[in-house]
Amino acid sequence: MFEDLAGLDDKFIIKNISDLPLFRQEQCAGYRQDIDKKTCIISYRILAKGLREQYGIETAGDFIYNQYGKPYLRDYPRIFFNISHCKTGVVCALADIEVGVDIQDIRPFDIDVAQRVCSENELRMLSASDEPAKLFCKIWTEKESYAKAEGISVSDVLRQDFPKSRIICWETANYCMTLRCKEIQAGKEAAYHMIKYFDLLG
Repeated sequence: MFEDLAGLDDKFIIKNISDLPLFRQEQCAGYRQDIDKKTCIISYRILAKGLREQYGIETAGDFIYNQYGKPYLRDYPRIFFNISHCKTGVVCALADIEVGVDIQDIRPFDIDVAQRVCSENELRMLSASDEPAKLFCKIWTEKESYAKAEGISVSDVLRQDFPKSRIICWETANYCMTLRCKEIQAGKEAAYHMIKYFDLLG
């Protein structure tokens, strides 16, 4: 994970984009906002660092995508990864089974949005919560990470409850992050591999 987006100077993109493989450079150039270009660069570098340290792989290679846009490593079909980013940070998860990760900034709570995406049980929890904004953020990351781990559309998981197994959550004052894997033991192992790379660019 990388959490120092605010500390990146204006020359970060120019200095780092050429280090990416061509396909990732093209993806990066397709973004309009600088913050999206920065997270595109950082997420690939975190992935490359994780592959090198956990699997001894020096080059990630190209991505392929399923019908819902979930990326896979073309050259390493038995290694799974997932990436997420927000204004607060960028995170990448690696595992030997399907994995999903999502990070979201905590935003002001909107009941109309909650009613469109939450289950009846989740809405009851939100109405009773002293911190509905943080709880909604956590609920949303759980839904996103589930959809990513399953390789399906997030629209398929709206208004549903999910088991709390195979899931690990982090919460701070600024963001919520959820990691989910398809198997309980593998999920725990993958969580240990989610290292915070604060010195990634140092």
